[in-house]
Amino acid sequence: MIANLRDLGGIGTRDGRRIRRGCLVRSALLALAEERDLKGVSAVIDLRTPGEREKEPDRTWQRQYLPLSVFDEAQAGISREQMSAEWMLPEFAELYGWLIRECAGSFREILLKIMGHDFSTGAVLWHCTEGKDRCGLTSALVLEILGVNRDAILADYLKTNLVSMPKAISLRDRFILTCGKEYADRVYQGYIADESYLQAAWDAMGDAYITDRLGITEEQIRAFRATVLE
Repeated sequence: MIANLRDLGGIGTRDGRRIRRGCLVRSALLALAEERDLKGVSAVIDLRTPGEREKEPDRTWQRQYLPLSVFDEAQAGISREQMSAEWMLPEFAELYGWLIRECAGSFREILLKIMGHDFSTGAVLWHCTEGKDRCGLTSALVLEILGVNRDAILADYLKTNLVSMPKAISLRDRFILTCGKEYADRVYQGYIADESYLQAAWDAMGDAYITDRLGITEEQIRAFRATVLE
């Protein structure tokens, strides 16, 4: 089973087109994936750190596997793999801004790999651990490139709460008893998708982030749109 799995197909763009189904898929990790879960997928992009991948390896069932970390192992303290009573979770709005500013090179590589995928072979799937932060930002950038308005991008991002909210509430209740309310609230904020997080990323992007900071050309954008929009 794959958690937080969804096809971005059907989302509309500002110019009246829609994303084709069976092209762009986002999810949480694939450690428990069954082969049927990956039907129609031909390539998997794993956004996690090497340590996370080693701890919970993906089951890709012979699909092309591309490990492309958003951040490197030296920065892994901001991931959930080190969650403990002593380790304070970051402010997630600040984290999103940091990721956009400091991991631009990684996002460029990831986005170009998605855009250059051979969609005649099937969909490309990208994921992190929960399918919320690294996956959520990658998805938002893909949708931005495709010309989706930000209200629709936010709506897709917040769908993660259908999966993450029950876990967030359960963990908050557990940590209140063992670590206190302040830490429990930080854990809760770390598991939910929140509009303020994505807005912080947009604020950090400024104008022309895709073309100027990431160096993705208008020609590449047009070719990608021609391939996955209908």
